[in-house]
Amino acid sequence: KKCYAAPSHFNLPPEDWAAERVEHMHRTEWFLVEQSLDSLSTKLVDMETGCQGTENRTCLCEPCQAAGNYAEGVPGFPWIDERTEKVSIRFLIFNPTYGQYALTSVVFFFARSGHIWKRIVVQSFQKDPYGQSVLGNIVVIAAFAIWCLILLRNFCVEASEVIRTVRRYGVGAIRTEYLDFWNVVDWVSILGSIPVLTSWFMFDNSVYKVNDTAMAMIEQGQMYDVNELNNLYSLVDDVNWNAKLQRYWFCMYPLIVMLRLFKSFHAQPRLALVTRTLVQCSVDVAHFGLVLSVISITYCVGGICLFGQDLDNYANFPRSLHSTFRMILGDTNWDDLAMVGEVPAGAYYWTFNVLLATIMLNMLLAIIMDTYSKVKDSIGDNAETLISQGKEIMNRYRLVKAGNLVRMSKVYEVFCQLATDKLQEENIADYTGADGTVDWQQMQEDGKQQAETSTELLTFENILKAVKGITPEQVKELMNGGKVEFEKTNPANSDERAALDDITHDLNTLTAALKELEAHVQYIDMDQLDPNFLSEIGAPPGADLLPSLEDLATMYKEGLVTRQEFDACKPLVLAHLGIDIVHV
Repeated sequence: KKCYAAPSHFNLPPEDWAAERVEHMHRTEWFLVEQSLDSLSTKLVDMETGCQGTENRTCLCEPCQAAGNYAEGVPGFPWIDERTEKVSIRFLIFNPTYGQYALTSVVFFFARSGHIWKRIVVQSFQKDPYGQSVLGNIVVIAAFAIWCLILLRNFCVEASEVIRTVRRYGVGAIRTEYLDFWNVVDWVSILGSIPVLTSWFMFDNSVYKVNDTAMAMIEQGQMYDVNELNNLYSLVDDVNWNAKLQRYWFCMYPLIVMLRLFKSFHAQPRLALVTRTLVQCSVDVAHFGLVLSVISITYCVGGICLFGQDLDNYANFPRSLHSTFRMILGDTNWDDLAMVGEVPAGAYYWTFNVLLATIMLNMLLAIIMDTYSKVKDSIGDNAETLISQGKEIMNRYRLVKAGNLVRMSKVYEVFCQLATDKLQEENIADYTGADGTVDWQQMQEDGKQQAETSTELLTFENILKAVKGITPEQVKELMNGGKVEFEKTNPANSDERAALDDITHDLNTLTAALKELEAHVQYIDMDQLDPNFLSEIGAPPGADLLPSLEDLATMYKEGLVTRQEFDACKPLVLAHLGIDIVHV
């Protein structure tokens, strides 16, 4: 008897997905309802015996008959032999009441050991994917249209940024000037929609192919045509595969969208706690993860050696690695582990839980929580909450509607236009080509860049003059907000920061005493002051006027006045605080 290589695909319990689709079929037999019961019984006998004893009649098992030649004394092979790995019994049902197809598969898997695994799988799908109510279809179509518009908008925004970057800096600048983590997330969300849409259209198209094929078979009287049946079952397999593929992509895409939500959270200090924590602790977590991986893989290999002979979950490396991860999270079955012996299983279980589940896992949490505490301290207790930010947005909306506030987008557009006009007046030759045409688009892009970086345009007077309808209070708020953001992104060195903090403390103290002291200061003897100091602070010889406190503070910051001179001038500051000109 000829020997064959033993099959090795199903030595372990197979998963249900292995029974859902039949591939690489070598022997197919059809049992049709139009055939008599005796004929079907005879076919089963022929399949079992390999057409032996059928010299005086036609063998009903076509694959068995094709394998042998009884006229020359060459016997056939049984339908199931040593090479058989899987046998699938399948039948398709259509329920007209619910408009639903159901493919039932009873599958037998043959292991090398002689064990036969059994799986029964039912896969169903609707005849009409849009067979729900009219209102339900309208909701689905509306949601789909909105989603497509959002995708189109995101694509246009990102594509325009890429084009602008290429025009300004060249193609190589896409990597250096454009690409960052959040831009990659945006493109992944845009490109990730392609397989989502493709899988849906493939599923939709395959369903209608099944409908058309089944209807054609009925109309043409080919319900028992084997070739047509093979084609129909193949189309049904395509529908089920496309449905599974569609579910996979529908599962993955929300995870991509979730990353875009984190991008939105980044704009709110308290919501950005999570993303900032993960970013700042990523280096420490990566190094810790290396140590954790080494220990986990060691226990994974140990689990294969100790339990692999008796437990399916430790039979190979992927299964053992999955079981190791489950054990870290506390998902384990001690009774199964104890099958190899209480002592070796106990040693493995106790050391694993103490080292990995207790020490290493808590160290990982400690790293993350330590970073979380630092990030939380950095935003301060007075960070704006989501509720207060919502109230501020509503308040700004009401002020804009009442005409008491100008939108920031309008302020930005005005200054972009001012910067563009300035370039047009001073550097129009740089944008004029050899044929005399002006590259207005490049000029506008450079104007936007100059408006975002120039400090000459962003002054109190320019904003108040250029932006129509803006109030001095809003200008002051914008300038203060810009100063705060600049200090956050450009912190001074520690010595300069300490000196500025001391000055701020002195100014606050003097401000509190202003009203009381202002009434008692009657004169300052100019003759008692150092002439050199008077010249440094801008008071000409013989003058009876002194500069304001703001001028003194500016001189100190610019290095024109030392700290000792500033401290020596405190009596003057007391007299001048909040007063532009003081008569003496």
